[in-house]
Amino acid sequence: MDVATALGTYVEILDATAPGLVEGLYVVGSYALDDWVEGVSDIDVVVVTADPATDEDFRTLVTAHALLAEHQPLPHIDGPYLAWGDLVVEPATGLHRPWTLQGELHHDGECFEINPVTWYTLATYGVTVRGPRPERIGIPTDVEARVRWVVGNLQSYWRETANSVLEAVARPTPPQWNDELLAWCALGPLRLHYTAFTGDVTSKRGAGQYGLQVAPAEFHGALDAAMAARACGGKAGVPVTSDTMAVVGALMDWCIRDVTAAADPRA
Repeated sequence: MDVATALGTYVEILDATAPGLVEGLYVVGSYALDDWVEGVSDIDVVVVTADPATDEDFRTLVTAHALLAEHQPLPHIDGPYLAWGDLVVEPATGLHRPWTLQGELHHDGECFEINPVTWYTLATYGVTVRGPRPERIGIPTDVEARVRWVVGNLQSYWRETANSVLEAVARPTPPQWNDELLAWCALGPLRLHYTAFTGDVTSKRGAGQYGLQVAPAEFHGALDAAMAARACGGKAGVPVTSDTMAVVGALMDWCIRDVTAAADPRA
């Protein structure tokens, strides 16, 4: 199913269930960055309401998303439901808004996508489905805030992930690896490395191509495998070995250390 068809169903259900609630709808993520792969990629969106969603609005959205799951379970349409006022200031830590991840609606914690990278992607590359064009909204895109967030994410989430991968490959009986994990671990940190050094954002495919330019040659085989795995949606038929994941773990560690050293030469 293509993006236009999927979004058409999504908008139709939202408008029928919650008339007038959604005033803005923008596509970000892989589609906005020209790297959407049918059957592999989710559709990442930013949905905008006039005011912050109330508990009643959330209950209405629960109904809408139940209908969406029934009529169109895939591709997942994921992202936050924000108010216009949220987008004209830097993304706030602790801002609670409804959000979806892998098709599941939440309102019980912070949405990861409320961050400076999402703001920048929307302002610079966002595809308008409904509402004013992103450049007319007044979205802040402070490069220092964006880089700080990237460094923090690498030093927290990605450091923990890298350590988990390296610990797992060292076990006498390592786990079963798959293409999805290979692509996520090899390409995710490189996307942040790219932002830390350029201020811009890139897709997973773009991160792999970038990695082949800047990362040590010892990682290039794993990067080629990760890009091939993502492109075929896990249907390559080539097993992901622990040897490959050991290289990926080392690549993740290299990304984190390289960005940390650039951000703080004393580190």
